[in-house]
Amino acid sequence: MNTASIIRLSGVTKQFGKFRAVSNMTLEIEPGQVVGFVGANGAGKTTTISMLLGFLGTSQGEIELFGETILPSNAHMAHRQIGYAAGDMELPGQLTGAQYLAFLRHQRKSGSDEQYQALLKRFSPQLNKKISALSRGNKQKIALVAAFVGEPDLVVLDEPTSGLDPVMQDAFLDLVRGYKQSGKTIFMSSHYLQEVMDVCDRVILMSHGKVVEDVQTSQLLAMGGKHVSILTGYKATKPPKAAESIEVSEDRGVLRLEFVYKSDMAELQRWVAAVKQLHDIEISEYNLEEAFKSLYQTEETA
Repeated sequence: MNTASIIRLSGVTKQFGKFRAVSNMTLEIEPGQVVGFVGANGAGKTTTISMLLGFLGTSQGEIELFGETILPSNAHMAHRQIGYAAGDMELPGQLTGAQYLAFLRHQRKSGSDEQYQALLKRFSPQLNKKISALSRGNKQKIALVAAFVGEPDLVVLDEPTSGLDPVMQDAFLDLVRGYKQSGKTIFMSSHYLQEVMDVCDRVILMSHGKVVEDVQTSQLLAMGGKHVSILTGYKATKPPKAAESIEVSEDRGVLRLEFVYKSDMAELQRWVAAVKQLHDIEISEYNLEEAFKSLYQTEETA
């Protein structure tokens, strides 16, 4: 059995009638990686995860987990090595949190009492009520404890912080940081780039059923730059040569010039010094969310 990759998708496509939710996806994830899977609603993230876990079959292509081909008929065999949680995840409402987690611990037959107690301390879930009686946030706490209990080799998370308050979101991100130190693998989808930037080694951007970017987090950070906004009374002002995403507007004789600058900062400083009739200037860090939005726009117009 080849276990060099914990996850391998080869030419995976999913068609629903005339709608193609996922198109010819190929990717590989090695053990010990924490991979962020980012995209807007409808990008195909949840469909990909559903196929990965065998909840859906592929229309074309092949999926392997732990070196074995995964189909809906055999996916349950891999699930003992996999933790899973999703936003608004359906849990067995007739059980209490304690009963559900005890069942999972028995199924996985791994992990220590110390690890289980640490998870309970981190999230403080309500264990003695039936899950059906819990609030959305408390259900999500149970789902996250369930995903990590027993220290599975692979944890798959689909919008895992949905329904959590900011304190619990931070607790979750701290858990992921610690978990990746143990050499386990996490595949985590999110709407929020910054969330995965905080904890992931690699980020995959999906748009309209396709992977449009697959980069190491360090490379993604290099996509950043400076967002520059100036107000000037000199209407002939031109942006520097290296400027990107240029926007120009005018209001009552004042020119507003905005752009993204990723080149030599000394050159930017010289350009600013030469601007005539400068009224105001603002230079801030370029939001990486904006960088990814520009990638989406490029994909949409291609």
